[in-house]
Amino acid sequence: MSGDPRTTVLGVLRVADTPVTAAEMAQQLGVHVTTARFHLRNLVDDGRAATVRLRSESVGRPRTGYVAVNELAVDDLLSILLGHLGDSATEREQTGALAGRQWAAQVLAGSPPADPATVPDPATVTADALRLLGFKVSNVLSAFGTHEITMCSCPLRQVGTSHPEIARGAVEYALESSSPALAGQYGVDVVPAADGDCEITLKLARATTLH
Repeated sequence: MSGDPRTTVLGVLRVADTPVTAAEMAQQLGVHVTTARFHLRNLVDDGRAATVRLRSESVGRPRTGYVAVNELAVDDLLSILLGHLGDSATEREQTGALAGRQWAAQVLAGSPPADPATVPDPATVTADALRLLGFKVSNVLSAFGTHEITMCSCPLRQVGTSHPEIARGAVEYALESSSPALAGQYGVDVVPAADGDCEITLKLARATTLH
């Protein structure tokens, strides 16, 4: 398989007319059945695929088939619901910021409190906080006072694509909760992947320089 294996496997599921078993996936992609099952289970864990029980062709346990989850309908509903959080991008960002503060407070409740007198490296503290919040940080790049943090399997992927102002507000207050010393010093810009993949990039810069 070339490229991202899970994307390839998901593509097969989306065009299939019937549930696909791990053996059928392995045969179609030319990989070992264990490899195919591994990627299928990861898609299920990510909520992008689901399992169905298939009648066994012989005596024994039922077979397991895999189908792609219809994300489009969920995305449309989520987009509509998010749109009702406010009449303007500013109102939605404020609401998202409040929700982000509560979300971060719950998830980070067991973390050691940050020293309010210490100003840590913003990229490090942000990446650590994002990992605790369930993000998978794939890359951190810092240059000339600006920091870019790329995340995959992002809990805010759908939000960041349709309403980036909400994702931005949530992450800003997640950052504030994890490090009060950075509160208000950095602005956050949210950039979803151009191809719609499960990835967003956060750009942190001094509040006076972020555009």
